[in-house]
Amino acid sequence: MHGGVKFYRGAPKAARAYVEADHSRADDYYLAEGTGVAVLLVATNPDSERPDLAPGVADGETLDGDAYEAWVAGLDGEGKPKGRLRTDGHGLRFVEVVVNGPKTWSVAASIHPEISGAYDRAQDRAAKEIVRWLAANATTRIGPRGRQVQVPVDQIDAAVIRHFTSRAGDPHRHLHVQINARVLAQGRWRGLHSAGVVDSIEALNGIGHAAVACDPEFRRELARHGYTLDPASGEIVELAPYASAFSQRAKQIARNVARYEAEWRRDHRHQEPDARLRRTWDRRAWAEARPDKVVPSNGEQLAQRWTQELFEMGFRPPTLGYESHPATPIGSLNRDAVVDLVQKRLGSRRSNWNSADIRGEIERILAASDVVVDPQVRRELAEDLTARTVTACVPLLDRDDIPGHIRSLSSHAVLATESDLVDRLLARSAKPAEPLADSATDSTKPLDAEQRAVVATLAGTGRLITVEGAAGAGKTTTLAAAEQVIRGQGNQFLVVTPTLKAAQVARVETDVAAMSAAWVIHQHGFRWDDDGNWLRVRPDLRQPERYARLRPGALLLIDEAGMLDQDTARALMIIADESDARVAFMGDRHQLPAVGRGGVLDHAARWTRAESTVSLETVRRFSDPAYSDLTLRMRTGEEPGTVFDTLMARGNIVVHPSDVERTAALAESGSIGETVIAAKLDDVSTLNATIQDRRRQDQPGGGPPPLAIGSSGPIYLGDRVATRRNDRDLDVANRDTWTVIGGNSLGQLEVQNERGTRTLPTPYVRDHVELAYATTVHGAQGDTVDRAHFVLDESSGAAATYVAMTRGRHSNTAHLVADSVNEARDQWTAAFARDRADLGPAAARDQALADIERYGPLPAANSMRPEDHKRFYPSPGPGRGPSIGR
Repeated sequence: MHGGVKFYRGAPKAARAYVEADHSRADDYYLAEGTGVAVLLVATNPDSERPDLAPGVADGETLDGDAYEAWVAGLDGEGKPKGRLRTDGHGLRFVEVVVNGPKTWSVAASIHPEISGAYDRAQDRAAKEIVRWLAANATTRIGPRGRQVQVPVDQIDAAVIRHFTSRAGDPHRHLHVQINARVLAQGRWRGLHSAGVVDSIEALNGIGHAAVACDPEFRRELARHGYTLDPASGEIVELAPYASAFSQRAKQIARNVARYEAEWRRDHRHQEPDARLRRTWDRRAWAEARPDKVVPSNGEQLAQRWTQELFEMGFRPPTLGYESHPATPIGSLNRDAVVDLVQKRLGSRRSNWNSADIRGEIERILAASDVVVDPQVRRELAEDLTARTVTACVPLLDRDDIPGHIRSLSSHAVLATESDLVDRLLARSAKPAEPLADSATDSTKPLDAEQRAVVATLAGTGRLITVEGAAGAGKTTTLAAAEQVIRGQGNQFLVVTPTLKAAQVARVETDVAAMSAAWVIHQHGFRWDDDGNWLRVRPDLRQPERYARLRPGALLLIDEAGMLDQDTARALMIIADESDARVAFMGDRHQLPAVGRGGVLDHAARWTRAESTVSLETVRRFSDPAYSDLTLRMRTGEEPGTVFDTLMARGNIVVHPSDVERTAALAESGSIGETVIAAKLDDVSTLNATIQDRRRQDQPGGGPPPLAIGSSGPIYLGDRVATRRNDRDLDVANRDTWTVIGGNSLGQLEVQNERGTRTLPTPYVRDHVELAYATTVHGAQGDTVDRAHFVLDESSGAAATYVAMTRGRHSNTAHLVADSVNEARDQWTAAFARDRADLGPAAARDQALADIERYGPLPAANSMRPEDHKRFYPSPGPGRGPSIGR
């Protein structure tokens, strides 16, 4: 199970349509075989002291359409309002999470009725586990504005809606678990603290997945039918080779429907298609994607079609089953090792976490370890491991009123890494530094004064240098000039970047020695894994890659330093210290941060001496000087509403009535070679396939057959593709983009870009080549193109928006979906207020304090009855690690 939390704000009648009339298609869900109603779950906080509330999670009534609509509206079973309700359109109605699993689970359930029943019951139990956890951990806020505190809920209720299929009519069993925004606490109905639910998503996802993957009945039925579930991936091994074929056809049908809807909306402005029209589109899309198949008219025919297609692909059900699955005994689990592993995994991704993050990681470990036990036993085991891990963590704040959802925990290893990194920066800034004299930089006179100052500083005596520059500030030209001057001094100049692609771009555009940071530290013996384990071995100096080694006096320049994680930065600093090399950090703190523990550039800027700190603030990239000024205002987030108004008047913002119309417009732009950028991988995948479809529409008969099948689906001659794994033997990097110029019957591809031609073998194409008409913001940072288009939505933040809107020399356009310009303006403004970059544990401590100030603390201990103190402030137990801060 994976995914996020979704908020529903709107009319109860529209929410009913979400269930009954296919209104959920915006999320690619289609109620073809669902019940059409919801089941009500009522959960009580196990620590509640109210005797009138039944403990645990109880099945309530089955809600028909009218009852469900009343539930969404915040009415109780007697039709009375649950407290004081908001009546405007912005009032939160419910918070939703989805319980689902790998496609292979749904496929197995569609073939075998016994597996179907076991899977449904396992999902029901998973939904109860999620609701049970939320009842025990959710809070509401009470008190006057500005002095609110968070208190536990006593009771919550949830509507559970079952769907059996994807929108395209493929097997996809999932439950929508909708938590009502009205909760019972301290004798009154109050509003759910929704931010706390969002901060608990790791626990909800982990519990949902493990509850099904480790369900004894579900696993017993799989085993009895001869199926093997791979604990690491969660996939059913025997069905995994066939699941992707279902997914590719499902996505094609969804794109067909989106195309029909976009065409319809162009001729029917301000209208909404009804359910009958949507069903017509579904049948047409199915027939177009599967022209030799009869469109199923009911669930039984649909299940028969799935089975037939599996057999046509070569699948045969296992003939030999076994009675039980040999699960991992709980007693064989090393609990101390699990606690250590959880801290390392969390620490490899972030600087701070909460108990929900810990619980989610533990649930994933239990599922991957194949701990198949009774749900209550698994729950008690997970709770014990969570408590042990919380005790082993280091609290960032020394106070006892921290709400559980605030990320205020870290680890000794995370704190030690940042401490060592800062110590090394401080040691380098201890001595005064001088830039190179003007007379020694005569060769750089074609540069302006700002650029020459950067060159002089890089070529001076500073042991720690920081260069910050806005997007499009002429960094490439400056680096090339600095390399000439430093080389003229007889010194080594090495550029390292967070990615191999960025290093290759630097080599091509500046002719400087450049390589990825990972490659450099690997050459110096550093080794690491995905679990956050780091070690150092003696490097093999006989290897030909010795050019990665630094000489005394060399300048190690770390480009795009804002994207560098702390572990890698620390390793680079160790190498520089051992080599007696100077270090320069170059980047922009307003662009994308590190994926993981970052803040490296912030630390460097803070501790670099004033004489070794320089900036490139003049923007040179854009053909329109007025747009250059606007990008500087986007960079700082200054008056975002005013900037929006200016961009809207210039045509740099386009507001679309619906998502399908936005996708259609972006497909037109992408099909003629303009760059399309989105924040979410799912959006990038959809846009890539839609643009490919659009390019093939004008070809007779849809064009020739595909040359190969890549990781994202079929690849045709002329497609724009990306390689997604570094391979030095093939001389390709992750996120390199290419044009397909040929292929052969074996599935090999011949691709070309400005660095030349490559032949990609079939296994690499199948696993690591995908379409690249659209890209993520991380993939776009560092690129310069002629025209760029950006999908701005609720996940877009300030840094991502700034990066995406500064890629195009001649034009940059943000595309929003809204009912009005004012609503679009609100979305734009919200994006520039949305930035939660991980800047290291010191910044995480400040963020935790800010979150407590924003959302409210737990009630003060001295204002509570003695018997309530334990409920709010459970003892951390012996051995709790030291705290930092106040």
